[in-house]
Amino acid sequence: MTWPSEHDYDLAAVQPWDRQPDEPSNGYAAFRLFRDLQPSQRSNVATVADQAGVGERQCRQWAADWQWRTRAEAWDDACHRTEDTERLEAIRQMHAVHRRAGRAALTKAVQALSAMRAEDLTPSQAARLLELGARLERTTLIVSVEELQGLDMEPDEDIDDPWERIARELDPDADVDV
Repeated sequence: MTWPSEHDYDLAAVQPWDRQPDEPSNGYAAFRLFRDLQPSQRSNVATVADQAGVGERQCRQWAADWQWRTRAEAWDDACHRTEDTERLEAIRQMHAVHRRAGRAALTKAVQALSAMRAEDLTPSQAARLLELGARLERTTLIVSVEELQGLDMEPDEDIDDPWERIARELDPDADVDV
């Protein structure tokens, strides 16, 4: 029987930020204090020694012996990977919501046009409503990750929400509160 080969996604038995074999528990507790500092504050081992209740010299020795800086950087990298994964999922969910909203706007525009009599809606209003709904759906489907932070519509100083902007364009005299 042959064992499967190691895969890039396989996790090591002990991660660098975990307690290492033979690492003293009070040394690991001090490492955790060090690891949880902002990277710019990690040069001050005296603060960690004070919080851990050990001498600064002992703390520096543990930091050297147990490679605190390298382990803390590995922790930072793992945290950033997790944050990036969560951010990507949030962008995907937002994209799906925007896509559905665009379709809903277009559907409502078609329904409104079908239900209205010709004298209730000017041709330019009808054309503008269709244009806005189609643009919103199309933009959401092809938008890049950078553009997901805001739709590429004409800016209006008073209106930041795209739905409020659409409502204002359809009826400039209405009190918009979407």
